[in-house]
Amino acid sequence: MNTTYFWGWIAGLNEIIRITKDDPSRLNLKSIARIYRVYLYTICTDLLGDVPYFKAADGSGEAAPYDHQKDIYYDMVKELSEASAAIGTPGAGTVEGKFDLIFKGDLSRWKAFANSMHLRLAMRMTEADPQKAEAETKAAVSADGGFITTDVTIPRGDGLTPATWQMDWGWYYSGVGYMYGGRLAMSKSMEKILTSLGGIEFPMKDYYDPDHIPEYVDPRGPIYFNVTNEINGAMENYCGRWEGIPAGYTKAVALEEPNAQKNHARLGAFFIRKDQDPDTKDATIYRDHPQTLMYVNEVSFLLAEAAWRGWITGSAKDFYERGIRESMSVVNIEQDKVDSYLQSTMKNGYGVSVKFDDVDNNRNTQLDKIITQKYIGGFPYNGFEAWNDYRRLGIPTLDPFAMPAEGSVQEKGAMDWKGSLRRVIYPTGETIKNAENYKEAAARYEFGDNTKSRMWWDARKTIKE
Repeated sequence: MNTTYFWGWIAGLNEIIRITKDDPSRLNLKSIARIYRVYLYTICTDLLGDVPYFKAADGSGEAAPYDHQKDIYYDMVKELSEASAAIGTPGAGTVEGKFDLIFKGDLSRWKAFANSMHLRLAMRMTEADPQKAEAETKAAVSADGGFITTDVTIPRGDGLTPATWQMDWGWYYSGVGYMYGGRLAMSKSMEKILTSLGGIEFPMKDYYDPDHIPEYVDPRGPIYFNVTNEINGAMENYCGRWEGIPAGYTKAVALEEPNAQKNHARLGAFFIRKDQDPDTKDATIYRDHPQTLMYVNEVSFLLAEAAWRGWITGSAKDFYERGIRESMSVVNIEQDKVDSYLQSTMKNGYGVSVKFDDVDNNRNTQLDKIITQKYIGGFPYNGFEAWNDYRRLGIPTLDPFAMPAEGSVQEKGAMDWKGSLRRVIYPTGETIKNAENYKEAAARYEFGDNTKSRMWWDARKTIKE
Protein backbone atom coordinates (compact mmCIF):
# COMPACT_ATOMS: atom_id res chain seq x y z
CA MET A 1 0.00 0.00 0.00
CA ASN A 2 1.50 3.33 -1.07
CA THR A 3 0.65 5.56 1.89
CA THR A 4 1.80 8.72 0.14
CA TYR A 5 -0.83 8.25 -2.55
CA PHE A 6 -3.46 7.06 -0.08
CA TRP A 7 -3.20 10.05 2.23
CA GLY A 8 -3.08 12.32 -0.81
CA TRP A 9 -6.41 10.89 -1.97
CA ILE A 10 -7.91 11.23 1.51
CA ALA A 11 -6.68 14.82 1.80
CA GLY A 12 -8.26 15.65 -1.56
CA LEU A 13 -11.59 14.12 -0.56
CA ASN A 14 -11.48 15.89 2.81
CA GLU A 15 -10.96 19.18 0.98
CA ILE A 16 -13.96 18.55 -1.28
CA ILE A 17 -16.08 17.79 1.76
CA ARG A 18 -14.81 20.92 3.55
CA ILE A 19 -15.47 23.39 0.74
CA THR A 20 -18.93 21.96 -0.04
CA LYS A 21 -19.97 21.59 3.60
CA ASP A 22 -22.27 24.62 3.78
CA ASP A 23 -23.33 24.76 0.14
CA PRO A 24 -26.64 22.90 -0.41
CA SER A 25 -26.23 23.25 -4.18
CA ARG A 26 -23.16 20.98 -4.00
CA LEU A 27 -24.61 18.40 -1.63
CA ASN A 28 -24.42 15.64 -4.23
CA LEU A 29 -20.72 16.28 -4.82
CA LYS A 30 -20.05 16.19 -1.09
CA SER A 31 -22.00 12.94 -0.75
CA ILE A 32 -20.00 11.28 -3.52
CA ALA A 33 -16.76 12.34 -1.81
CA ARG A 34 -17.99 10.84 1.47
CA ILE A 35 -18.85 7.55 -0.23
CA TYR A 36 -15.54 7.22 -2.03
CA ARG A 37 -13.64 8.17 1.12
CA VAL A 38 -15.31 5.25 2.89
CA TYR A 39 -14.38 2.94 0.02
CA LEU A 40 -10.70 3.92 0.40
CA TYR A 41 -10.76 3.72 4.19
CA THR A 42 -12.32 0.27 4.07
CA ILE A 43 -9.26 -1.00 2.23
CA CYS A 44 -6.93 0.76 4.65
CA THR A 45 -8.46 -0.42 7.92
CA ASP A 46 -9.14 -3.96 6.66
CA LEU A 47 -5.49 -4.19 5.68
CA LEU A 48 -3.92 -2.69 8.80
CA GLY A 49 -6.50 -2.59 11.60
CA ASP A 50 -6.50 0.55 13.73
CA VAL A 51 -5.50 3.55 11.58
CA PRO A 52 -5.64 7.36 11.73
CA TYR A 53 -9.18 8.27 10.74
CA PHE A 54 -11.08 11.05 12.50
CA LYS A 55 -8.17 13.52 12.45
CA ALA A 56 -6.26 12.14 9.47
CA ALA A 57 -5.26 14.44 6.60
CA ASP A 58 -7.34 17.24 8.13
CA GLY A 59 -4.99 20.02 7.06
CA SER A 60 -3.72 20.72 10.57
CA GLY A 61 -0.26 19.36 9.84
CA GLU A 62 -0.33 17.41 13.11
CA ALA A 63 0.32 13.67 13.37
CA ALA A 64 -3.03 11.93 13.75
CA PRO A 65 -3.77 9.33 16.44
CA TYR A 66 -4.77 5.79 15.48
CA ASP A 67 -8.48 5.26 15.96
CA HIS A 68 -9.98 1.95 17.03
CA GLN A 69 -11.34 -0.09 14.15
CA LYS A 70 -14.71 -0.50 15.85
CA ASP A 71 -15.14 3.27 15.99
CA ILE A 72 -14.03 3.56 12.36
CA TYR A 73 -16.57 0.96 11.25
CA TYR A 74 -19.40 2.57 13.18
CA ASP A 75 -18.59 5.89 11.53
CA MET A 76 -18.18 4.43 8.04
CA VAL A 77 -21.65 2.86 8.02
CA LYS A 78 -23.06 6.16 9.29
CA GLU A 79 -21.26 8.04 6.52
CA LEU A 80 -22.63 5.70 3.88
CA SER A 81 -26.15 5.87 5.24
CA GLU A 82 -26.16 9.67 5.42
CA ALA A 83 -24.50 10.17 2.05
CA SER A 84 -26.86 7.77 0.30
CA ALA A 85 -29.90 9.47 1.83
CA ALA A 86 -28.61 12.92 0.83
CA ILE A 87 -28.05 12.11 -2.83
CA GLY A 88 -30.90 13.38 -4.98
CA THR A 89 -32.09 15.99 -2.50
CA PRO A 90 -33.87 18.76 -4.47
CA GLY A 91 -31.41 21.52 -5.31
CA ALA A 92 -28.38 19.39 -4.43
CA GLY A 93 -26.74 20.01 -7.80
CA THR A 94 -25.36 17.82 -10.54
CA VAL A 95 -21.97 16.20 -11.11
CA GLU A 96 -20.50 16.49 -14.59
CA GLY A 97 -19.87 13.09 -16.11
CA LYS A 98 -16.39 13.99 -17.32
CA PHE A 99 -15.28 14.44 -13.71
CA ASP A 100 -16.78 11.14 -12.54
CA LEU A 101 -14.66 8.20 -13.72
CA ILE A 102 -16.88 5.60 -12.09
CA PHE A 103 -20.53 6.47 -12.78
CA LYS A 104 -20.26 9.39 -15.24
CA GLY A 105 -22.46 11.59 -13.07
CA ASP A 106 -25.23 9.01 -12.59
CA LEU A 107 -26.31 9.81 -9.02
CA SER A 108 -28.65 6.82 -8.74
CA ARG A 109 -25.67 4.51 -9.21
CA TRP A 110 -23.69 6.30 -6.50
CA LYS A 111 -26.65 5.81 -4.19
CA ALA A 112 -26.79 2.09 -4.98
CA PHE A 113 -23.03 1.77 -4.54
CA ALA A 114 -23.24 3.38 -1.10
CA ASN A 115 -25.99 0.96 -0.06
CA SER A 116 -24.00 -2.00 -1.38
CA MET A 117 -20.91 -0.88 0.51
CA HIS A 118 -23.09 -0.46 3.60
CA LEU A 119 -24.19 -4.09 3.27
CA ARG A 120 -20.58 -5.23 2.82
CA LEU A 121 -19.41 -3.45 5.97
CA ALA A 122 -22.42 -4.60 7.97
CA MET A 123 -21.68 -8.24 7.22
CA ARG A 124 -18.02 -7.74 8.09
CA MET A 125 -19.09 -7.27 11.72
CA THR A 126 -20.88 -10.63 12.11
CA GLU A 127 -18.33 -12.21 14.44
CA ALA A 128 -17.30 -9.13 16.42
CA ASP A 129 -20.62 -7.34 16.88
CA PRO A 130 -23.53 -9.45 15.59
CA GLN A 131 -26.25 -7.14 16.88
CA LYS A 132 -24.74 -4.15 15.09
CA ALA A 133 -24.16 -6.30 12.00
CA GLU A 134 -27.81 -7.32 11.90
CA ALA A 135 -29.09 -3.78 12.46
CA GLU A 136 -26.86 -2.31 9.75
CA THR A 137 -27.74 -5.12 7.33
CA LYS A 138 -31.41 -4.32 7.75
CA ALA A 139 -30.69 -0.61 7.32
CA ALA A 140 -28.80 -1.24 4.09
CA VAL A 141 -31.55 -3.49 2.72
CA SER A 142 -34.27 -0.95 3.48
CA ALA A 143 -32.36 2.09 2.20
CA ASP A 144 -33.80 4.02 -0.72
CA GLY A 145 -32.05 3.37 -4.01
CA GLY A 146 -31.44 -0.37 -3.70
CA PHE A 147 -28.18 -2.10 -4.55
CA ILE A 148 -25.92 -2.17 -7.59
CA THR A 149 -27.30 -4.14 -10.54
CA THR A 150 -24.09 -4.26 -12.59
CA ASP A 151 -20.42 -4.52 -11.69
CA VAL A 152 -18.85 -1.28 -10.46
CA THR A 153 -15.82 -0.58 -12.63
CA ILE A 154 -13.33 2.19 -13.19
CA PRO A 155 -11.74 2.48 -16.63
CA ARG A 156 -8.04 2.14 -17.28
CA GLY A 157 -6.23 4.08 -19.93
CA ASP A 158 -3.62 2.62 -22.22
CA GLY A 159 -0.88 2.05 -19.66
CA LEU A 160 -0.23 3.70 -16.29
CA THR A 161 -2.78 6.49 -15.99
CA PRO A 162 -2.73 9.16 -13.25
CA ALA A 163 -6.31 8.38 -12.20
CA THR A 164 -5.72 4.67 -11.58
CA TRP A 165 -1.96 4.47 -11.14
CA GLN A 166 -1.90 2.30 -8.03
CA MET A 167 -4.40 -0.22 -9.38
CA ASP A 168 -2.70 -0.26 -12.78
CA TRP A 169 0.73 -0.87 -11.29
CA GLY A 170 -0.41 -3.91 -9.31
CA TRP A 171 -2.19 -5.31 -12.35
CA TYR A 172 0.65 -4.85 -14.80
CA TYR A 173 3.36 -5.82 -12.33
CA SER A 174 2.05 -8.97 -10.66
CA GLY A 175 -1.04 -9.91 -12.62
CA VAL A 176 -0.28 -9.56 -16.29
CA GLY A 177 3.48 -9.70 -15.86
CA TYR A 178 3.65 -6.98 -18.49
CA MET A 179 6.35 -5.05 -16.66
CA TYR A 180 8.87 -6.58 -14.25
CA GLY A 181 6.82 -9.22 -12.47
CA GLY A 182 5.69 -12.70 -13.41
CA ARG A 183 2.22 -13.51 -14.67
CA LEU A 184 -0.01 -14.59 -11.81
CA ALA A 185 -0.08 -18.36 -11.26
CA MET A 186 -2.88 -20.41 -9.74
CA SER A 187 -2.44 -21.48 -6.13
CA LYS A 188 -2.84 -25.08 -5.01
CA SER A 189 -5.77 -23.98 -2.84
CA MET A 190 -7.56 -22.43 -5.80
CA GLU A 191 -6.95 -25.60 -7.80
CA LYS A 192 -8.58 -27.68 -5.05
CA ILE A 193 -11.50 -25.25 -4.75
CA LEU A 194 -12.25 -25.41 -8.48
CA THR A 195 -11.51 -29.09 -9.16
CA SER A 196 -14.70 -31.19 -9.53
CA LEU A 197 -16.90 -28.34 -8.25
CA GLY A 198 -20.09 -28.42 -10.30
CA GLY A 199 -19.36 -31.67 -12.13
CA ILE A 200 -18.60 -30.13 -15.54
CA GLU A 201 -16.03 -31.97 -17.68
CA PHE A 202 -12.71 -30.22 -18.18
CA PRO A 203 -12.82 -28.78 -21.72
CA MET A 204 -10.66 -30.56 -24.30
CA LYS A 205 -9.09 -32.63 -21.55
CA ASP A 206 -7.95 -35.34 -23.98
CA TYR A 207 -5.78 -32.75 -25.68
CA TYR A 208 -3.69 -32.22 -22.53
CA ASP A 209 -1.50 -34.25 -20.19
CA PRO A 210 -4.01 -36.69 -18.61
CA ASP A 211 -1.97 -37.04 -15.43
CA HIS A 212 -2.09 -33.31 -14.72
CA ILE A 213 -5.62 -32.32 -15.76
CA PRO A 214 -8.70 -32.95 -13.57
CA GLU A 215 -11.60 -34.81 -15.11
CA TYR A 216 -14.14 -32.29 -13.81
CA VAL A 217 -13.79 -28.61 -13.02
CA ASP A 218 -15.75 -25.47 -12.26
CA PRO A 219 -16.24 -24.06 -15.79
CA ARG A 220 -14.73 -20.74 -14.72
CA GLY A 221 -11.49 -22.47 -13.72
CA PRO A 222 -9.79 -22.96 -17.11
CA ILE A 223 -10.81 -19.39 -18.03
CA TYR A 224 -9.48 -17.89 -14.82
CA PHE A 225 -6.24 -19.83 -15.25
CA ASN A 226 -5.09 -21.23 -18.59
CA VAL A 227 -3.54 -24.65 -19.14
CA THR A 228 0.24 -24.37 -19.38
CA ASN A 229 1.78 -23.94 -22.81
CA GLU A 230 4.90 -22.47 -24.36
CA ILE A 231 3.13 -19.20 -25.08
CA ASN A 232 2.54 -18.50 -21.40
CA GLY A 233 6.11 -19.51 -20.58
CA ALA A 234 5.99 -23.18 -19.59
CA MET A 235 8.94 -25.44 -20.24
CA GLU A 236 8.23 -28.20 -22.77
CA ASN A 237 7.87 -31.02 -20.25
CA TYR A 238 5.39 -28.94 -18.20
CA CYS A 239 3.03 -28.05 -21.04
CA GLY A 240 -0.58 -29.28 -21.07
CA ARG A 241 -1.04 -29.05 -17.29
CA TRP A 242 -3.61 -27.32 -15.09
CA GLU A 243 -2.11 -27.28 -11.62
CA GLY A 244 -1.50 -24.75 -8.88
CA ILE A 245 1.46 -23.88 -6.66
CA PRO A 246 1.40 -24.31 -2.87
CA ALA A 247 1.46 -20.90 -1.18
CA GLY A 248 4.30 -19.84 1.05
CA TYR A 249 7.43 -21.29 -0.51
CA THR A 250 10.69 -19.51 0.22
CA LYS A 251 12.12 -17.61 -2.74
CA ALA A 252 14.79 -20.22 -3.37
CA VAL A 253 12.31 -23.11 -3.42
CA ALA A 254 9.86 -21.12 -5.55
CA LEU A 255 12.52 -20.74 -8.23
CA GLU A 256 13.07 -24.48 -8.57
CA GLU A 257 11.78 -25.89 -11.86
CA PRO A 258 8.84 -27.93 -10.45
CA ASN A 259 7.66 -24.92 -8.43
CA ALA A 260 8.21 -22.15 -10.99
CA GLN A 261 5.22 -19.96 -11.81
CA LYS A 262 5.71 -20.45 -15.54
CA ASN A 263 5.22 -24.21 -15.17
CA HIS A 264 1.77 -23.86 -13.58
CA ALA A 265 -1.63 -22.65 -14.75
CA ARG A 266 -1.45 -18.88 -15.15
CA LEU A 267 -3.82 -15.93 -15.25
CA GLY A 268 -6.21 -16.40 -18.15
CA ALA A 269 -5.94 -14.65 -21.48
CA PHE A 270 -9.57 -13.60 -20.96
CA PHE A 271 -8.37 -10.90 -18.58
CA ILE A 272 -5.15 -9.75 -20.19
CA ARG A 273 -5.30 -10.14 -23.98
CA LYS A 274 -7.42 -8.35 -26.52
CA ASP A 275 -8.12 -11.58 -28.41
CA GLN A 276 -8.65 -13.56 -25.14
CA ASP A 277 -6.94 -16.52 -26.83
CA PRO A 278 -4.34 -18.38 -24.73
CA ASP A 279 -2.90 -20.23 -27.73
CA THR A 280 -1.74 -17.46 -30.08
CA LYS A 281 1.57 -15.64 -30.07
CA ASP A 282 2.23 -11.90 -30.12
CA ALA A 283 -1.25 -10.86 -29.03
CA THR A 284 -1.96 -7.31 -27.86
CA ILE A 285 -1.99 -6.95 -24.09
CA TYR A 286 -5.39 -5.79 -22.82
CA ARG A 287 -3.97 -2.70 -21.14
CA ASP A 288 -7.27 -0.85 -20.80
CA HIS A 289 -9.21 -3.65 -19.11
CA PRO A 290 -11.46 -1.92 -16.52
CA GLN A 291 -10.75 -2.35 -12.82
CA THR A 292 -13.70 -3.80 -10.91
CA LEU A 293 -14.33 -2.13 -7.57
CA MET A 294 -17.30 -4.31 -6.65
CA TYR A 295 -18.90 -7.26 -8.42
CA VAL A 296 -22.68 -7.40 -8.48
CA ASN A 297 -22.46 -11.09 -7.50
CA GLU A 298 -20.95 -10.01 -4.16
CA VAL A 299 -24.22 -8.29 -3.25
CA SER A 300 -26.15 -11.48 -4.02
CA PHE A 301 -23.85 -13.55 -1.81
CA LEU A 302 -24.02 -10.97 0.99
CA LEU A 303 -27.80 -11.16 0.82
CA ALA A 304 -27.61 -14.96 0.76
CA GLU A 305 -25.58 -14.94 3.97
CA ALA A 306 -27.91 -12.40 5.59
CA ALA A 307 -30.95 -14.52 4.67
CA TRP A 308 -29.17 -17.66 5.89
CA ARG A 309 -28.68 -15.92 9.25
CA GLY A 310 -32.38 -15.03 9.33
CA TRP A 311 -31.75 -11.29 9.28
CA ILE A 312 -33.69 -10.44 6.13
CA THR A 313 -36.59 -11.81 4.15
CA GLY A 314 -36.00 -13.67 0.94
CA SER A 315 -34.53 -17.04 0.07
CA ALA A 316 -30.86 -17.67 0.80
CA LYS A 317 -30.93 -20.29 -1.96
CA ASP A 318 -32.33 -17.85 -4.51
CA PHE A 319 -29.75 -15.19 -3.66
CA TYR A 320 -27.00 -17.82 -3.77
CA GLU A 321 -28.00 -19.15 -7.18
CA ARG A 322 -28.42 -15.61 -8.51
CA GLY A 323 -24.87 -14.81 -7.42
CA ILE A 324 -23.51 -17.87 -9.22
CA ARG A 325 -25.34 -16.95 -12.42
CA GLU A 326 -24.01 -13.39 -12.23
CA SER A 327 -20.47 -14.65 -11.77
CA MET A 328 -20.76 -17.15 -14.61
CA SER A 329 -22.01 -14.43 -16.94
CA VAL A 330 -18.79 -12.44 -16.47
CA VAL A 331 -16.85 -15.14 -18.33
CA ASN A 332 -19.70 -16.09 -20.69
CA ILE A 333 -20.52 -19.59 -19.42
CA GLU A 334 -23.45 -21.15 -21.31
CA GLN A 335 -26.78 -21.27 -19.46
CA ASP A 336 -27.22 -25.04 -19.84
CA LYS A 337 -23.89 -25.58 -18.11
CA VAL A 338 -24.90 -23.22 -15.32
CA ASP A 339 -28.21 -25.05 -14.87
CA SER A 340 -26.37 -28.37 -14.58
CA TYR A 341 -23.76 -26.84 -12.29
CA LEU A 342 -26.37 -25.62 -9.79
CA GLN A 343 -27.70 -29.17 -9.33
CA SER A 344 -24.32 -30.83 -8.88
CA THR A 345 -23.50 -32.77 -5.72
CA MET A 346 -19.93 -33.50 -6.79
CA LYS A 347 -17.50 -32.22 -4.16
CA ASN A 348 -14.36 -30.21 -4.70
CA GLY A 349 -10.99 -30.88 -3.10
CA TYR A 350 -12.22 -29.57 0.24
CA GLY A 351 -15.54 -31.42 0.31
CA VAL A 352 -17.85 -28.60 -0.85
CA SER A 353 -20.55 -29.15 -3.47
CA VAL A 354 -22.64 -26.61 -5.39
CA LYS A 355 -26.24 -27.75 -4.84
CA PHE A 356 -27.56 -25.59 -2.02
CA ASP A 357 -29.59 -28.31 -0.32
CA ASP A 358 -26.81 -30.93 -0.50
CA VAL A 359 -25.32 -30.37 2.94
CA ASP A 360 -23.47 -31.99 5.79
CA ASN A 361 -22.19 -30.54 9.03
CA ASN A 362 -18.48 -30.65 8.30
CA ARG A 363 -17.23 -28.54 5.38
CA ASN A 364 -20.35 -28.59 3.22
CA THR A 365 -22.80 -26.37 5.07
CA GLN A 366 -24.86 -23.77 3.27
CA LEU A 367 -22.57 -21.06 4.63
CA ASP A 368 -19.56 -22.95 3.25
CA LYS A 369 -21.25 -22.93 -0.15
CA ILE A 370 -22.13 -19.24 -0.06
CA ILE A 371 -18.66 -18.07 0.91
CA THR A 372 -16.90 -20.51 -1.44
CA GLN A 373 -18.90 -19.15 -4.36
CA LYS A 374 -18.31 -15.60 -3.20
CA TYR A 375 -14.58 -16.37 -3.15
CA ILE A 376 -14.69 -17.66 -6.73
CA GLY A 377 -16.98 -14.86 -7.91
CA GLY A 378 -14.59 -12.16 -6.71
CA PHE A 379 -11.78 -13.24 -9.02
CA PRO A 380 -9.61 -11.58 -10.18
CA TYR A 381 -10.14 -8.09 -8.79
CA ASN A 382 -11.72 -8.63 -5.38
CA GLY A 383 -9.22 -11.01 -3.84
CA PHE A 384 -8.99 -8.61 -0.94
CA GLU A 385 -12.62 -9.33 -0.06
CA ALA A 386 -11.88 -13.05 -0.26
CA TRP A 387 -9.11 -12.59 2.30
CA ASN A 388 -11.47 -10.61 4.52
CA ASP A 389 -14.04 -13.41 4.48
CA TYR A 390 -11.37 -16.01 5.16
CA ARG A 391 -10.22 -14.12 8.22
CA ARG A 392 -13.80 -13.49 9.33
CA LEU A 393 -15.19 -17.00 8.86
CA GLY A 394 -12.37 -19.39 7.97
CA ILE A 395 -14.14 -20.11 4.66
CA PRO A 396 -13.29 -21.42 2.18
CA THR A 397 -10.86 -24.00 3.48
CA LEU A 398 -7.35 -23.21 2.25
CA ASP A 399 -4.08 -25.08 2.55
CA PRO A 400 -1.70 -23.63 5.17
CA PHE A 401 1.48 -21.93 4.01
CA ALA A 402 4.10 -24.43 2.90
CA MET A 403 7.06 -22.60 4.46
CA PRO A 404 5.83 -19.64 6.52
CA ALA A 405 8.37 -17.19 7.87
CA GLU A 406 9.00 -17.77 11.56
CA GLY A 407 6.57 -15.80 13.69
CA SER A 408 4.36 -14.70 10.78
CA VAL A 409 1.47 -17.14 11.39
CA GLN A 410 0.21 -19.25 14.28
CA GLU A 411 2.03 -22.54 14.73
CA LYS A 412 0.22 -25.80 14.01
CA GLY A 413 -1.90 -26.80 16.97
CA ALA A 414 -2.61 -23.24 18.05
CA MET A 415 -6.06 -21.77 17.54
CA ASP A 416 -6.51 -20.77 13.90
CA TRP A 417 -3.13 -22.08 12.81
CA LYS A 418 -4.50 -22.63 9.32
CA GLY A 419 -5.30 -18.95 8.97
CA SER A 420 -3.46 -16.78 6.54
CA LEU A 421 -1.73 -13.64 7.67
CA ARG A 422 -4.24 -11.80 9.83
CA ARG A 423 -3.13 -8.31 8.81
CA VAL A 424 -0.33 -6.36 7.14
CA ILE A 425 2.17 -4.54 9.34
CA TYR A 426 2.12 -0.76 9.41
CA PRO A 427 4.17 1.09 6.76
CA THR A 428 7.71 1.92 7.85
CA GLY A 429 7.06 5.61 7.35
CA GLU A 430 4.54 5.58 10.19
CA THR A 431 7.17 4.35 12.64
CA ILE A 432 9.19 7.48 11.82
CA LYS A 433 6.72 10.26 11.05
CA ASN A 434 4.05 9.23 13.54
CA ALA A 435 6.16 7.29 16.04
CA GLU A 436 4.30 7.96 19.30
CA ASN A 437 0.86 7.25 17.90
CA TYR A 438 2.23 4.20 16.09
CA LYS A 439 3.66 2.74 19.32
CA GLU A 440 0.38 3.26 21.15
CA ALA A 441 -1.56 1.52 18.37
CA ALA A 442 0.88 -1.39 18.06
CA ALA A 443 0.61 -2.04 21.79
CA ARG A 444 -3.12 -2.75 21.45
CA TYR A 445 -2.50 -5.98 19.52
CA GLU A 446 -1.85 -9.34 21.15
CA PHE A 447 1.35 -9.82 19.16
CA GLY A 448 2.11 -6.16 18.54
CA ASP A 449 2.55 -4.89 14.99
CA ASN A 450 2.75 -8.42 13.60
CA THR A 451 1.04 -10.30 10.77
CA LYS A 452 -0.56 -12.76 13.19
CA SER A 453 -2.25 -10.08 15.31
CA ARG A 454 -6.01 -9.88 14.84
CA MET A 455 -8.00 -6.74 14.18
CA TRP A 456 -11.35 -5.98 15.80
CA TRP A 457 -13.70 -7.64 13.33
CA ASP A 458 -11.47 -10.75 13.03
CA ALA A 459 -13.04 -12.26 16.13
CA ARG A 460 -13.92 -15.85 15.20
CA LYS A 461 -13.13 -18.30 18.00
CA THR A 462 -13.11 -21.69 16.27
CA ILE A 463 -11.74 -23.31 13.12
CA LYS A 464 -12.70 -26.48 11.29
CA GLU A 465 -9.92 -29.07 11.27
